[in-house]
Amino acid sequence: MKSYFSAFINKKVPFENAKLAKKLQNDLKKSLHIPSSRITSKEHNTFLFLGTAKTPKKPLTQQKIKETENRLRIHLNKYYLNNNSKLQKNLKNNQELKETAQIIKDFLKEIDSNLPKVFDFRLKKVISALPNEYLELQKKSLISLWSLKTEKKIRLLLSGWESQVFTITNATLETYLEEMVDKLALLNFFQIFIDPTLNHLREMDSVLERLDLGLQGTHYKIKTPKIQKKFEMFLRILSAKLSALENLDKTISSILKLFREPQKFCNKPEFTSYCGELKIAVRQISWKINQGNSLLDDVQKKLERCQLNLKNYLDETQNGIKTIDSNDEFKLILLNMAELSSDLFVEAEVLKTWLDLFGSDLPYFTFQNKLFSSQIPNIKNLSSKNILSVRSLSKNYSLGKTTVYALRGVDLDVQKGEFVAIVGNSGAGKTTLLNCMAGLDTPDYGMVLFKGKDLHRLDDSEKSKTRLLDMGFIFQSYALLPHFNTRENVTLPAELAGFSKKLKNRIEDLLTGVGIDKQATQYPAQLSGGQMQRVAIARALTNKPIILFADEPTGDLDSETGKQVMELIKSFHQETKTTIIMITHEKEIANYADRQIVLEDGLIQ
Repeated sequence: MKSYFSAFINKKVPFENAKLAKKLQNDLKKSLHIPSSRITSKEHNTFLFLGTAKTPKKPLTQQKIKETENRLRIHLNKYYLNNNSKLQKNLKNNQELKETAQIIKDFLKEIDSNLPKVFDFRLKKVISALPNEYLELQKKSLISLWSLKTEKKIRLLLSGWESQVFTITNATLETYLEEMVDKLALLNFFQIFIDPTLNHLREMDSVLERLDLGLQGTHYKIKTPKIQKKFEMFLRILSAKLSALENLDKTISSILKLFREPQKFCNKPEFTSYCGELKIAVRQISWKINQGNSLLDDVQKKLERCQLNLKNYLDETQNGIKTIDSNDEFKLILLNMAELSSDLFVEAEVLKTWLDLFGSDLPYFTFQNKLFSSQIPNIKNLSSKNILSVRSLSKNYSLGKTTVYALRGVDLDVQKGEFVAIVGNSGAGKTTLLNCMAGLDTPDYGMVLFKGKDLHRLDDSEKSKTRLLDMGFIFQSYALLPHFNTRENVTLPAELAGFSKKLKNRIEDLLTGVGIDKQATQYPAQLSGGQMQRVAIARALTNKPIILFADEPTGDLDSETGKQVMELIKSFHQETKTTIIMITHEKEIANYADRQIVLEDGLIQ
């Protein structure tokens, strides 16, 4: 008997997450009478996954299954209530929100003394309602999968649906059980996430539509300095509030794209032919996601337009500005805009908070066919021409309470003799990918095949030997030893390998080849940036590597020196046909390579 479970968690509370995992494991141990060794748990992105495996002495009853699920729910709900209290407290004590809301109220009071009260009441109401909305979503995140061998069925609990239990009579699907768990966890998530998200987008769309119309035509300012100053601050705060949503479309669309994987899996004939209810559910979610993408596009366009109009409201070069002498006349003219703008502030704050709850981690979710077992990525049909192949490479880093999803399932093949440039903006994951490919860093999951061998299955000494004999490295910051002169820095790899005597002539040739033979006895502190990088290139080539890794080789150089260094690297490649993998964010530098690979947010585009 195998069973799998998943539930939503808050990544920002790692200590509570660890305690929760232990409690749930203990629940499974007691309820199913299985040893701890047969229970596994894994925190993956914003989900906690658990799995059990046992040979039952007697068949599991439906009552026992429900009892087990209810035990898990009790601890999950306590955890969610605790999260809810913390979220309410954080929102209540949000100093930035208090200060910006006060600026809005100061201006609203000048227009109508009742407006600040209405604004304050509405803001408090929606902000206090949001944690409860999130709590209800979390409570419906539990899923379970049970393989019932004696009944030749698979039982699914998807808490997001009204009829939570689904039965699949195709027993052969048991082989897909572990592969199914993250897909069904996300399917269930979309069932509970899509409707509230659409509602928040519709509310925002409606306010933006009305405000967009209200900002057309003549713009106004008032002669009274005190009121004008408050008006200008009011406009500035609203513009800033909208600018905080500038990545709205990217964040939500990245989350919505995740639906493709569970949709693809659930549309498999062996799945849908035995579970028609889920087939209908998948179709309904797909339709809503299409709605969401269309709505998101509309909201983003209106948001950008309104932000620009608010920012430039008092710009006389772009708008017709009319100065009002009478305070009463100004109040009357601005009443509608003030009401709409206060509504905009509230909806923008709600949408931003909603994005904060999901946008830090979920967009970077990666699906895995084997969450618990040791996963071997598909390495079939690899070409013998490949010197290096990467499969399903994933790597995360924890920075305090934040997780950086550096690599999210990278597949890449590099053939012998290729010159490849990996291009991407800062933070795209380029250096992490290079370090994992060179064995300098260990991926969380995935495989790097170098010369047909899994690089990360080698022990440390074997890895070091491979890097020393087969790989060369050029770093952005040169990485020269300050107390070694030029010749000594270049000779170092040969000395470490134990054949510096054999390569004595080669080292002199390298010094001449890269144009630093006259600086052979000088130390790094006496060299220019371009000269230091030439030393680094010569050192990288000392042991005749079969692959060269270059991480931003021109990053610390001026454009002219950078060009000279790249000509040197290009010339070396053409002469020796050594494989080169270069990291860069500059298009001009990437053009020196035979092939360019674009990396964005840890994924190859």
